[in-house]
Amino acid sequence: MNKLKIGIVGLGLIGGSIEKRLATKPDSYELLCVSKSQNKEFELKDLANVDILFLCAEQTTILKQLEQIAQIISASGQEGQVAPEARAFANTIITDCASTKSKIAIKSAELGLKNFIAGHPMAGTEKQGYEASFPELFENATWIIEKPNSILEQVIAELGAKPVLLDPETHDRAVAISSHLPLVLSLGLANLSDSFAPSKTTRGPGFASMTRLATGNAKLGREMISLNRSNIRASWEIYKQEVDLLLNIYGDELENEINDIAQELKC
Repeated sequence: MNKLKIGIVGLGLIGGSIEKRLATKPDSYELLCVSKSQNKEFELKDLANVDILFLCAEQTTILKQLEQIAQIISASGQEGQVAPEARAFANTIITDCASTKSKIAIKSAELGLKNFIAGHPMAGTEKQGYEASFPELFENATWIIEKPNSILEQVIAELGAKPVLLDPETHDRAVAISSHLPLVLSLGLANLSDSFAPSKTTRGPGFASMTRLATGNAKLGREMISLNRSNIRASWEIYKQEVDLLLNIYGDELENEINDIAQELKC
């Protein structure tokens, strides 16, 4: 069986974990990596014939990389009479690992990258960098992809994850609730506690759990909030209604119920 050629651009937590997992299967995968921090010798243009290309940098960088890929494809088509199927990246499945999908999907369509499949592994830690990556990061995780592809799904399964289909717009609305709003709440709670000194002496495991996200990659966090801000705001408005509802439910009526229970226990 021929090895699948896998290109990985960016060896941080996500890209490094992809590399370390697939490196355990040398008979099945040939890995070509682009990473300044890890002194990899390859450049993006050297990955023009891989089977799958994972773009694992920050989203703003990925948008620029998609433009570079489009330029490489265009340049390869100008080298004499080259058929479309023989151009750079013609047979490459290009996917990304960014936490928001709409802008990347729109950009890929504008550039005419027909082989692009937006993706997002729902896995990570509060740590960052290649040193924090590990082969089991994606074990039992969900990996969102915008459309089916058997080869990509095979590799995702090899990484230990489960591929799930979700269109980019729905994805961004969903992660605003499950990931990005929790980040904003975590940051806000940490700032609130810091502003009221006595609360620092009462911090316990619950506070640590609620503010764990605030200790993560600050640059990545700012990017996620900025790029998905409208969906986060919409989710926040609904969340506030839920909080108000809970405060009303757990108000006077609950206090009366507690008193009734106390009276029953005395009997």
